[in-house]
Formats: sequence, structure tokens, C-alpha cells
Amino acid sequence: MRTVGFSGKSGTGKSFKALSVALDNGIKLIVDDGLLICDGKVLAGKSAKKEKNKYASVLRAIFNDDEHTNQVKMAIKESGADSILILGTSEKMVNLIAEKLGVSPVDKHIHIEDVATTQEIKIANNMRTRYGKHVIPVPALEIKRTFSGYLLDPITSIKKLADGLFDKNSSERTIIRPTYGYMGDFEITEKVLCQIAQYEASIVDGVVSVDKVVYYQNNLKNEFRIDVTLKYGYNFKNVCSSIQTRIAESIDHMAAIYIDSVDVCVVKVKV
Repeated sequence: MRTVGFSGKSGTGKSFKALSVALDNGIKLIVDDGLLICDGKVLAGKSAKKEKNKYASVLRAIFNDDEHTNQVKMAIKESGADSILILGTSEKMVNLIAEKLGVSPVDKHIHIEDVATTQEIKIANNMRTRYGKHVIPVPALEIKRTFSGYLLDPITSIKKLADGLFDKNSSERTIIRPTYGYMGDFEITEKVLCQIAQYEASIVDGVVSVDKVVYYQNNLKNEFRIDVTLKYGYNFKNVCSSIQTRIAESIDHMAAIYIDSVDVCVVKVKV
């Protein structure tokens, strides 16, 4: 496996440039702050941005946890990729991560100054120091699966490929604010999520009553089961589809939580 390192001081815009650097070097796998990313999807890992303080964040980023490390190593092996881009604040950090993950030694080092202008680095640093915002090189939808409950802002940069086509998805990034960047903690209880789901389902045309709402997590997926009574004469498939859409979109909007599935069960029909 060919290993390429991409280094630069914290807050200089490495994650923002990661996709274009990977694309220019024909690389699909990216390791960034504890995450293994491929084709805009998080394959494995836990982001350092979710840690409660900067010290824990650094340990996560350098794969200090064996379980975390083994998970990512397995995903790298299963991917079948022949190259990988590793991000770090220095060449030493990149080399350490490569060693931890059991990939080939770094045969090429790229520095942020090689691919970003002084002005771009200055802007990135300002976003970090002034607003506490970080970029992760995956689309917002994918990040919502991993970062449910975090405030997000997608960035899209269209890059022209060698064949003259434009690949939008390959260069979509997402801004997040890490856990340790908040003034304090916040929680959204299951009861609140169920209340949102119950209300949204109840106002769908054709719904007589919402009889039961259950929220549960299955393999880190956020899922709902809704039992409803519908009015006779309505298209049940359309009503259920509307319920699913309203619940998923409302919780996404109000709580920034991605809902993986909403199972709707029609338990009664009222004439």
C-alpha cells in the first residue's frame, strides 16, 4: 500500500484540502482525526472532534485506543485500497499514525503550504480560532450518521476532473463544532424525540390518532416505530410515507439528528 502524508499545523485547512489532495494523487482512503474515509463515506473510526477535551482528542487522533485502532485497521484491509492519505499536524504525527495502523511507511509527504495559499491558510486559521469551527472531508448527510446532535454546515467545492467533468460529491465537506468547543453540554431526551414524532405524525392528513411511538437505537442507528389509526378512504401508503418524511425532516431540522428509519404500522382503520 502506498502511503502519503499530508501535514500542517492545527487550523491551517488540512481537512478542507484533503479531498483535492487525495484526488490529485489518485488516493481513495483518507485518515483524518481518527476517521477512515472513502468516497465521501465514513468507513470506520471515531472522530477526535467528539472527545470532551483537547487532550483526549489528540489521543484519539493518534489512535491511542486499541479497539479503535483495530477497527480502522480491519476496515483498511477490507477496503482493498492500494493507497492511503494520512493527515497530521506534523510529519512525525503522520509517521506515528501510519505505524499504528500497520500500513506501509510514508513514501511522500505533502505540506499544507504546498497546496494552499497564505490567504487560504489565514482564513482557515481565523475560522478555527475565532469561531471554533472544524472541517471534515465528507458530505453533511454522512456526517449526520456519525455526529448526530452536532451542528453542521455543508461546504461544496466543485473540482474539475482531468476528463473535463465536474465531480461535486468528491469535494463536499462539512463544518462541525467539536464537543470540546462548546460552552457546555446539551442533551435531547428520547421523550422529546418521541413527542416531536407524535406531533408530526398527528398532523398528517388521514391520521386519526397516533397510538404508540417508540424510539430506539440499533447498531448506532436512530430508528422509530409508530403505531397509527388511519381514516378509511385514504391511500395508506401515501399517508405512511408522509409520516416518515415529516418525522425525519423535523427531527433533522430541530435536533440535527439523522433518523435512519421510521417504521409505520397501521393498527386500526376508522370509518
